[in-house]
Amino acid sequence: MLNPLPRNTLNVSHKVRPGGRPAQGTLALFALFTVLGNVGCDSGPRGKDASASTNQRLSQVSVRIDLPSDGAPSVSVLAFHAEAIDVASSDVLGAVDPLVAPAPESSCELRDVAGTARAVRAQGGTLNLQEFGGIALLTEADQSLRPAPRVYPPLADVVSGVIAEAGPLDLSEVPQSLTLLVPGKTGESARFKLALPGAPSVADSGEVALNSKTQINAKGDLVLHVSGPAKTFLEIRPFGAPSALACAVASGGWVVVPHDLLVKLVATSGTVPVSFEAVWRESRLVKVGDETTRVSFEARSSAVLDLRP
Repeated sequence: MLNPLPRNTLNVSHKVRPGGRPAQGTLALFALFTVLGNVGCDSGPRGKDASASTNQRLSQVSVRIDLPSDGAPSVSVLAFHAEAIDVASSDVLGAVDPLVAPAPESSCELRDVAGTARAVRAQGGTLNLQEFGGIALLTEADQSLRPAPRVYPPLADVVSGVIAEAGPLDLSEVPQSLTLLVPGKTGESARFKLALPGAPSVADSGEVALNSKTQINAKGDLVLHVSGPAKTFLEIRPFGAPSALACAVASGGWVVVPHDLLVKLVATSGTVPVSFEAVWRESRLVKVGDETTRVSFEARSSAVLDLRP
């Protein structure tokens, strides 16, 4: 379910959250479409070897909780079936949703927002999407989200078809858990609990939580403090930019972002607002009858600031 792309939603219409900021994911997709649109004009070889093609059918549900520093928490849902041709199952969600990327193993790295989709195209892979109907997400306050079909804009012959999405739905508070209903082929529906171990957050070197009024001194290395469940990491995402920074969290929750990487990031984006995000994500397989679905559950906090290294 998304940013800078801050946060999330895969709806390519330019949704605007209260306060005038685009919903998470909107600008991420804009950057992704722009980059891949340019790649799509390349008439060179697609990098596919002579080995036999692989073809697999996958089902995916992605649930994202957004925690903006200056707004209400919200939740969104994305669901689809996919025919993946020459695409690894681990790359499917990242090719569809540019906000989804694995946590860095160590230190910080500069990433291509369109990296997964670009890699899929380079190896000659394609993803044909179909709506995954019947999904429902229930909140602790008895609110519900039921994804509806949306046409996914074709991406340079990489991803095309129809997805199901819903949200963002504003929440009165950060939920401890959500309930996901996943239908099976024979009409049965299974309930799965999605538990949030704790809300991730980003703070400055004095451990004061970032918000829109925070002044960032980025004349040297940037020191930040990230809190949250295990596997939480930091992302720094300029609005609409082709690149983002991802940083692992060291012992005690500290992150040191090298100044040279900040300079490179700003060079790709210009002087645009930048979203500092603490990201936690888990993924698991669930079974309904003889059907297997991969469920991704993510919480993403954010603070949008000016960054001038």
